[in-house]
Amino acid sequence: MTRQATEDDAKQIAELLKPHVESKVLLHRSTEEIKQNLDKTLVDVDAGRVVGTVSLVFFTPSLCEIRALAISPATQGHGIGKRLVLAAEQMALSLQTERPMRFFALTYTPEFFERCGYARTTKDMFPEKIYEVCNFCLRKDDCHEIAVQKTVR
Repeated sequence: MTRQATEDDAKQIAELLKPHVESKVLLHRSTEEIKQNLDKTLVDVDAGRVVGTVSLVFFTPSLCEIRALAISPATQGHGIGKRLVLAAEQMALSLQTERPMRFFALTYTPEFFERCGYARTTKDMFPEKIYEVCNFCLRKDDCHEIAVQKTVR
């Protein structure tokens, strides 16, 4: 079941993100940062456990990043990631009325996002992300993430 994250989910979200942070696929997010962004975070829950999570970050009213997508290794391949991405898009569309809405992600798995309707692009299409986040990232000079984007009218 996919739903909005609650404060009770924050610790499980941090635990779910941890292996992805350790393998340098995702950037570290403290439990406090997770709690501050719960209003734009979704989780997928199975038998009371958080098995997937995704967050939204708005750079403008019509530009939204799909960020910190993580699925429990035991539940990968069951459609949870796609369900979370599509639910996150719907959440963003309900929060902002400006159209078209552009969604993007920086990812090591562009094929996954392509199955969700995204197309590969270049990072320079998102200067807001570069100026506000990437310029301060420890991996900015050795980043191998691939940008993907999708526009919803």
